[in-house]
Amino acid sequence: APWLVTDPTVKRNWAQKHIMPYVNPFILSFGLYGNYMAHLVEVCKGNEVISPWKLLLPLEMCAMAYRWGLRGLALMYASHAILGIYYFTMALMNHNAENCMDVKKRNASQDWGEAQLHASADWSVDMPFWAAGVYLWLNYHTVHHLFPMVDFSHHRAIQRILIKTCEEFGIEYAVGSPVIIYKEMIKTFATPMSLMQEIMVYGGGI
Repeated sequence: APWLVTDPTVKRNWAQKHIMPYVNPFILSFGLYGNYMAHLVEVCKGNEVISPWKLLLPLEMCAMAYRWGLRGLALMYASHAILGIYYFTMALMNHNAENCMDVKKRNASQDWGEAQLHASADWSVDMPFWAAGVYLWLNYHTVHHLFPMVDFSHHRAIQRILIKTCEEFGIEYAVGSPVIIYKEMIKTFATPMSLMQEIMVYGGGI
């Protein structure tokens, strides 16, 4: 994307280095619309299944504009902006901490499972399940990478086992405070951490 670059192997231009990382909340306020349009393009290409629910957002916008005019559209944007900033910030934190941008380490992973540990980061480890709702349970995201079919109500228990297993086998599991990981995310937006390197799924057996 021309605004926020998340690929650690790609050089940033001046704006992508000095401006965009620091105005990311404004960019993410349009995240819902960006995702909607990206999905619409894939629908038109035949890569996604079309559904009548796709009409819900434009119909809602038309209804708000008809009833309240620009004020209605502004209220819709405000609610969607809060949603976009809240959700996409945490989702990007999961995948743009410094350890996630270390391509050399990811490529050296011995198997798919270890590669997932180098591709995701968590915060507020061992937080009670209901309290973790404030993060939409994204603080267990590495567990989701490893066990995508397991119901998220089990993620906290699995995370405890994962921490002990990583300690036993000497594998790094990136965890930290949300503030630290947010700062790392801003840094990786601005700075390519793995220039001139190629991302592989994992290095084992290759």
